[in-house]
Amino acid sequence: MDEQTEAEPHLFFKVSTALKRVIGRDLITDDLVAVFELVKNGFDAKAQRVELVFEDDRLLIIDDGKGMSLDDIERKWLFVAYSAKRDGTEDDGYRDRIGASRTYAGSKGVGRFSCDRLGRLLKMQTRRSSEMVEVLDVDWQDFERDALEEFKDVGVAHSEATHFELPKGVDAPKSGTVLEISGLREPWTRDKLLRLRTALAKLINPFGQTNDRFEVIIRAEAEEKQDAIERRNWAGEGTALSVVNGPVANFIFDTLKDKTTHLEVWLSEDGKELHSVLTDRGAVIYEIQEPSEFPLLVGSSFRCNLYYLNRSAKATFARRMGMPSTQFGSVFLFKNGFRIFPIGEMGVDTFRIDRRKAQGYNRFLGTRDIIGRIDVSGSDEVFRESTSRDQGLIETPAYQQMDICFDTKCFRRLERYVVGVNWQDQLDLDVDDISRLQGDTAAARITAIVSQLAGTEGVKLVRYNHDLVRILNERSAAFKETLTSLEILARKANDPELLADIGAASKRFDELQRAEASAREAADRERDARREAERIAAEAQFRAEVSTSRLEEERKRNLFLTSLSSLDRETVEILHHQIVIHAAAINEIINGQFDRLRDGGVPTADDLFSVLENISFQNRKVLSIARFATKANFRLESETIDADIAGYIEDYICEVAPMFSEAGIRIIVSSSATKLERRFKPIEVAILVDNLVSNASRAEATEIKFTLAQPNPRELLVSVEDDGRGFPAELDLSRVYEKGFTTSTGSGLGLYHVAQILDGMRGAITAERRDRGAHFTIRIKG
Repeated sequence: MDEQTEAEPHLFFKVSTALKRVIGRDLITDDLVAVFELVKNGFDAKAQRVELVFEDDRLLIIDDGKGMSLDDIERKWLFVAYSAKRDGTEDDGYRDRIGASRTYAGSKGVGRFSCDRLGRLLKMQTRRSSEMVEVLDVDWQDFERDALEEFKDVGVAHSEATHFELPKGVDAPKSGTVLEISGLREPWTRDKLLRLRTALAKLINPFGQTNDRFEVIIRAEAEEKQDAIERRNWAGEGTALSVVNGPVANFIFDTLKDKTTHLEVWLSEDGKELHSVLTDRGAVIYEIQEPSEFPLLVGSSFRCNLYYLNRSAKATFARRMGMPSTQFGSVFLFKNGFRIFPIGEMGVDTFRIDRRKAQGYNRFLGTRDIIGRIDVSGSDEVFRESTSRDQGLIETPAYQQMDICFDTKCFRRLERYVVGVNWQDQLDLDVDDISRLQGDTAAARITAIVSQLAGTEGVKLVRYNHDLVRILNERSAAFKETLTSLEILARKANDPELLADIGAASKRFDELQRAEASAREAADRERDARREAERIAAEAQFRAEVSTSRLEEERKRNLFLTSLSSLDRETVEILHHQIVIHAAAINEIINGQFDRLRDGGVPTADDLFSVLENISFQNRKVLSIARFATKANFRLESETIDADIAGYIEDYICEVAPMFSEAGIRIIVSSSATKLERRFKPIEVAILVDNLVSNASRAEATEIKFTLAQPNPRELLVSVEDDGRGFPAELDLSRVYEKGFTTSTGSGLGLYHVAQILDGMRGAITAERRDRGAHFTIRIKG
């Protein structure tokens, strides 16, 4: 029995011609994916250029790669599922013209059967340099006659030619391959060609970071007339994806870097460290490096670029690309320089971004909010593409680590900044510069994020933005908290100069707090003593004045009254108390400096400027209260009130400001605003108006106009324009809000205080040049 077993011959598999359909049309169910595969084959053949030519019933895919000899065709192209790229023999005997390090986009050995998906007939012309053109003619239907027929028994016609046979106007490459597919299975309409162009734009490095020179060009003569119309309609913009003909290219991402928030994360060459740089509209926020926690990514050249799309960036994208960003896609995955389909497509949530966003409103980013790219390189053993070609990558251990790295080191860090900084300021969503980040409120948020990151174990802070991560004004609500964050950062960065500045700022803050507390105590004592002395003598008369009719009149009156005699005793007392508080605060600040000088302390220029700025602000409050006391009867029982800010500003400008404006300047107010209820400090809003009027007067204006409008129920727009000297041509307008900056003989604090007040109100001010005078736009959210 044993002898008989040994004598029996081996059995062998036979391959049915039906395999062609299994790995062709049945496997590749989308024409765009089929074109992807054939373009990728051109890339792998070292082509610098692939041209797609569409005619009535045929499609030509022409590359200028290394081409194939007859031996290559027999040993490789006709060998089903064999991949010379996978076994490392693809480059034998070929000197790479582009770069020896170029990796391969595919390695499954079945991409050639994409031709079957596209059309019934294939004519392949190919040659190596200085050799004859080898020609194959394939009728894919020959493989479908009988499923019992073996694959190897179906012949493929072969011939030779001296030159490539190409359509008129198409240049023949010196070497390369031409795939002429006819008997197309589906028509290529304009809409389908545009979808192909969009898909190819995402397939071939849309972020412009490859070192390989690789170009894809589409030619469709039948669409040239409509393309010309599109170019005229878009006037040079938005044509990237709205015309069919021409090179497939993307220029949008370099543009986006300066218009929105961008995070780039990459693995060092040795794979031991992760580097991260966060920029916001062109300004570097921070750069860090940390040990990599992902050993399986060593050698993968992992790199991730993520962009947050604010409203400005989305508008730019649509204008330049001719389509909304949501239709373009979200986070794409590229392996060896080519896109893995369908990751990043609209509605494909590979990285669970939208699933997480659904867990809370306004807490998480979604795929509609971001666009980006992950790059990895490596063999199929490390990052294995699904054979079905439209299922992304198989979840190998390396893929799982890449997924975690993207989620924890890339996406969530961008999300924390965007949600914690950009989303906290509704006005910031519409601007494409960092003007909204320069106020104390945004600086406090940025400082908290950077300091927390710097305090993370193992994280090294390489650099950070000193203009945005900074010491705030002592009056800022977040001053104390920010000092603590800055101290952590300074110690981590080993920055003794910053530590010294923090100490000085802390001392100034304590002095200011003591001065304000002392001032309030003094004012309270003075008020209590006066009240007690007057109580007995005035009690009867005071009660008689508070009648029912007067109480009703008080409820109905406007914020401002036109007669000084209508001020009641209580209002005068409140105004007097407020003046005492701020005057006493000024006195305490000055006395504090006297004490410091007596003790031998010499203030620095920064210390002195800070002290004078605080005195100036307290003095402006006194002036504003004095104006109220003379003209207004506004309820000042509380420093902060809930009221209609639109009505308050209009009333103040109409009734109070003109009485105290500089001599010779006319104040005009026009309002179409209805009502915007919100919390605000009336004295600070008064200072805002007064400072703008004062600035106009110093610029020799004879007239200043305030125009109030409401673009929506939750926003107030105040346009301020004067007929003064305006801004010098050489002046950087972003500097006019800097503390101490002035173009006149003033202190340089007026517009600084205006910007500071608005920042605390979630508002904004922007300056514009006009032919005559200065123009400001103020936006306040409800």
